[in-house]
Amino acid sequence: MNFKKHILLIFLVLLVILTFSSSYYRFVVTGDYLVSYEGTCDPEISTCYVGCEDDECTTEYYFTVIQREHNSIYNLCGENILECEAANFCQEAETNCSVSFCDMETEADACETVNEDIL
Repeated sequence: MNFKKHILLIFLVLLVILTFSSSYYRFVVTGDYLVSYEGTCDPEISTCYVGCEDDECTTEYYFTVIQREHNSIYNLCGENILECEAANFCQEAETNCSVSFCDMETEADACETVNEDIL
């Protein structure tokens, strides 16, 4: 095989392999990425997002949006965060963790609060 004739193809194949390998290492091996999920929220205490259980919206639920690093949530709760109460709040030692409540000024249609003193 003539190396000079296929240099572009060889370079592109090596680039794809390098890209795939670095992505695999970052996301699978080290878990270095942010996750975002819904946390619990009490509309009597704070302004919450409102979601529906079904298409007809017969049952509403209230939630916050939590964003944190994958490694933090995995170390805190393991595989299943659904039954982990600590997943609903940021720990003091976490640097990349945020809990977002609904903003009545910008997202009033998606917000719900029972206590008018919060506004």
